[in-house]
Amino acid sequence: MSLQTGSVIADRYELLRLIATGGMGQVWEAMDTRLDRRVAVKVLKAEFSEDQEFLARFRNEARTTAALNHPGIAGVYDYGETADQAGGAPLAYLVMELVNGEPLNAVLSRLGHLSQAQALDLLEQTGRALQVAHTAGLVHRDVKPGNILITPTGQVKITDFGIAKAVDAAPVTKTGMVMGTAQYISPEQASGEDATAASDVYSLGVVGYECLAGKRPFSGDGAITVAMKHIRDQPEPLPTDLPAPVRELITLTLGKDPRQRYANGGEFADAVAAVKAGQRPPMPRGWTGGATGASRAADTAATAIVPPPARPGPQPVVRPSTPTPRPAASSSYSDEGGWTKTQKTILGASVALLLLAAAIVGGYLIFNDTGDSTPTAPSTTTDAGTVAPPPTGAGTTARTVPTTPPPATKTVTETSTAHPTTTPPPPPPKPTTTTPAPTTTTPPPTTTTEPPPTGPEPTTTPPPRGIFGLPIPGAILHGGNAR
Repeated sequence: MSLQTGSVIADRYELLRLIATGGMGQVWEAMDTRLDRRVAVKVLKAEFSEDQEFLARFRNEARTTAALNHPGIAGVYDYGETADQAGGAPLAYLVMELVNGEPLNAVLSRLGHLSQAQALDLLEQTGRALQVAHTAGLVHRDVKPGNILITPTGQVKITDFGIAKAVDAAPVTKTGMVMGTAQYISPEQASGEDATAASDVYSLGVVGYECLAGKRPFSGDGAITVAMKHIRDQPEPLPTDLPAPVRELITLTLGKDPRQRYANGGEFADAVAAVKAGQRPPMPRGWTGGATGASRAADTAATAIVPPPARPGPQPVVRPSTPTPRPAASSSYSDEGGWTKTQKTILGASVALLLLAAAIVGGYLIFNDTGDSTPTAPSTTTDAGTVAPPPTGAGTTARTVPTTPPPATKTVTETSTAHPTTTPPPPPPKPTTTTPAPTTTTPPPTTTTEPPPTGPEPTTTPPPRGIFGLPIPGAILHGGNAR
């Protein structure tokens, strides 16, 4: 390959500046002399240009990628093969959109990590862009920070679509493929299995982990060591200062079994959007439980109230009531088969005592009935007491996730205010009195003036996508990774 500044490819693309050099070839900034626009031209190395099987797959992928139309995907404009001016092997080249932006790996090198809002915005944008390709049956196979560009306005652009799939199909580059992407490769790819849309989701989850933690989930002395860790090891948990839904999102995305991950970029992006709205991420459609769902071993409806999710205690076992065993016949009946006189006397006295006890208990319940038929939970009433609770509840319920208070909390608050537990209400009038006491019919004025508790305002509109304020220094023209 004998290219230099000023060289013209296919009598059309004048090379202006070398952007990058990688394992597959070189990426140049060039001028399209026919359309008078700047483009990025990727020129493949001779070993790829001479491999007819690779070229056939590469042409097909170039045509497929060129049909993708999404602002998050760097466009493909042209593909061709031309003779080398120096008389060498023919040159295969790909003409792409020249992106005014910076690779994510350069951003991470400068900043260390992204904020939670920046990382989630980037992940959602990338997932939406991947979904366009997944819908078209195209798998990227090489999602990594070097292939994710960020413009000065915060727009994400994915590059090298289809290139990774073509490389994976060429036997001479299969080992190089693993070596080049070991830090972000999915377990199934590292095991030699076919990559699917869920493989792209896993790689994007690794990118998200790195953006949030400031480091990759796995590291090692060599690429093979790292690839093996993707197959068999679990990553170190994300920092606990990140919200539980964010950590759970990444954990689900990094599942070893592709069938229990988010199936494609769109499903993953929807999960990110839910987390951005303050909700827990939805479970993947194929999820059946396992290590990735440890945080959801408890009932979802119960644990969704208070973050982080807590394992509920053992539930009390309700046993059916059983009748009292009947006494033996020899002690209950006389020899003649009936009750004795002494037994009848004792039985009559016992019945009289039981009736007297029932009358006392019933009278106590009647004289202490205030007419409030709303049941209240004893533990919740104790927490509320006679003091009006704060907007988000009392005690440990101050960090609740739901945007509106549970109905039980509101009921307990009104009951506790109208009838304090420390002062019992006066007994009702005797039956001979015809005029009822006014205090039993008029509710206290505090019940009409006490404002109902309100929770935090729900977040119904997520922040606008595409701009998350990355401090990109200047405009960097980039045409993708040269690999």
